[in-house]
Amino acid sequence: FKKSDFVVCSLPGGEKTYHACGAEQFEAMKSTGIFISMGRGTCVDEVALAKALKSGSIAGAALDVFETEPLPKESPLWECSNTLLSSHNADLTETYMKQTWDIFVAKYKSFVDPSFKGFDDVVDLNKGY
Repeated sequence: FKKSDFVVCSLPGGEKTYHACGAEQFEAMKSTGIFISMGRGTCVDEVALAKALKSGSIAGAALDVFETEPLPKESPLWECSNTLLSSHNADLTETYMKQTWDIFVAKYKSFVDPSFKGFDDVVDLNKGY
């Protein structure tokens, strides 16, 4: 955090990552630093982030995920003029639908193949992601 111009939080949600980015981390950032959150909203202490943004201890933030979605109207993040807020759709690109369809077709073909033994990219319930 201390040396980074940009800090990107892409952590999975869970007990071990809850508010992993909080006051201590934001205080460690450069005053010119930008915080980007695109993993799970529960990983960021939004109150601490809003305080850091309002005080100018960090330069700005770009947020695509929030602890509560949609972001409640009473959230202090709405008052931070140095923040870019998006509605949890950073992945919505020109090629999104085609890429999603291609993944579905590949998984379907694998699933109906008589030699199917399971998918490689499954959720590990012990890890929580």
